[in-house]
Amino acid sequence: MVRGLSVRVAATILFGSLIASTARGEEAAKRIEPVRIGFASSLARDTPEAIVQIILEPFASLMESQTGVPGQLVLGGDVHNLTQRLKANQFQLGLFQGVEFAWAQQACPELKPLMIAVNKQRHLQACIVVRRDSTATSVDDLRQQEVALPRHSREHCHLFWQRCCRERGQDAEHFFAHVVTPRGVELALDDVVRGKVQAAVVDCYGLECYQHDKPGCFERLRTVKVSELFPASVVVYYPGRLSAATLERMKGGMARANETAIGRQLLAAVRWTGFESVPAVFH
Repeated sequence: MVRGLSVRVAATILFGSLIASTARGEEAAKRIEPVRIGFASSLARDTPEAIVQIILEPFASLMESQTGVPGQLVLGGDVHNLTQRLKANQFQLGLFQGVEFAWAQQACPELKPLMIAVNKQRHLQACIVVRRDSTATSVDDLRQQEVALPRHSREHCHLFWQRCCRERGQDAEHFFAHVVTPRGVELALDDVVRGKVQAAVVDCYGLECYQHDKPGCFERLRTVKVSELFPASVVVYYPGRLSAATLERMKGGMARANETAIGRQLLAAVRWTGFESVPAVFH
């Protein structure tokens, strides 16, 4: 069962993709432009910034020693800050959660998606789960109940449950009696099964993994509401900052990130199964 987001692993995957895409010869290495990568602070949710910065520091030297490409991975701040820094060429690449990229394009329509990061499927969904014997049949029935929201949950989970509460005239902190934050989806669903909380808000793929790993426990659960579809996470660039050749090299490397055992392990740790080309209907 995969756990919460690891910033160290996320950084390793992105750099690993770049490493895999680099030509072996010295001449090819010289053609690659320096790359500065920023990622949205929401990807480090529930992790202190000081710790994130310490984790990220070694990756610049790792990238250069393996590829000959000067580079740096940096916290890019919130959506607004990362968008502006891409536009100002302070970053050549940015990593957004999919829905954040939609917000970013409202402020900067020039931004383009390079690749998407998928977890089996090209779309994300969240759901609210209760025990099968619960009397709750809708979100309304969970008012003033205890609910679990796992740490490091992706943005679509937060947006989904916040919207559910706002539609009922309250924010989540007031709609529910108490919100607990277990260390992962499995623990959150275990808490529902044991009756420690009355519901959990989880990613739908996390629920599928739970069904595979704990089918008996899964049979004691029931879904009361499923979100609309959300777009996958996305690697973004501002046109003109990197050459077409460099962008193509990066795309090729990312597309092959899941072809090795190490790559698959790293991807699984951040709940991704691979990078894919941007679908024609992504926008």
